[in-house]
Amino acid sequence: MSEHADVSAMAANAMHSVLNSFSKVPASATAPSERYATAPRFFGREKSVHELLGGGRIADVLLWRERKLAISLLAGSTLLWYLLEHLKYSLVSLVSNALLLFIGALFLWTNVASVLNRPGPPVPEFHLSEDFVLSTASRLRVQLNHYLDVVQDIAVGKDFKLFIKVVGALWLVATVGSWFHFLTLMWIVIVVSHTLPVIYEQYKDVIDHYVKVAGDEIHKQYKTIHAAVLSKIPRAPVVKEKKVM
Repeated sequence: MSEHADVSAMAANAMHSVLNSFSKVPASATAPSERYATAPRFFGREKSVHELLGGGRIADVLLWRERKLAISLLAGSTLLWYLLEHLKYSLVSLVSNALLLFIGALFLWTNVASVLNRPGPPVPEFHLSEDFVLSTASRLRVQLNHYLDVVQDIAVGKDFKLFIKVVGALWLVATVGSWFHFLTLMWIVIVVSHTLPVIYEQYKDVIDHYVKVAGDEIHKQYKTIHAAVLSKIPRAPVVKEKKVM
């Protein structure tokens, strides 16, 4: 019993010290300007977190400015993840049963309302306009062409730094993806997208300071590796295609 009490006391003291450490971290509004204000912004000093997230309703939800909708999305995604991952429901059966319940409830509501001379359910009209479809396709085409240009630059070796970044990102995604199932990974992405932007907005000065320190160290190590190894690797010249007149 005494050993159990000692372990509990040590755990409580460790947790108390961690909480005290977090409580001493200055927020963005109260961070010492002489230490953190001069650090460059992680995503660019000229843009706020809200603007980086698109500046629309999605940004409001991710930053918890629309609290009810954010809570609904988190609760709904958690419930869906629990049903599919732990209770082993299949996605097709779950969607079919939900639609069956929804359509049956609307059908019953409509018939009961007609018998009782009551207004029916407020079902909106589902319609996609031609302008919306064309504008969406146009934006998608621009983005796809941009990504294809990036892939071409990587394939022909024009941007070696970009190649390293892409390889690192793909390796990170592959490694993290091997730890979880796809549904669990998607649920983690949703939870992280609802927490990290808020934390960064609150403590952006402190985070930018330490990101700059880490970035400077990574850049110094990259220059060392580049001078010792990468600069000595021969590269094939880029052959330009001749235009046929």
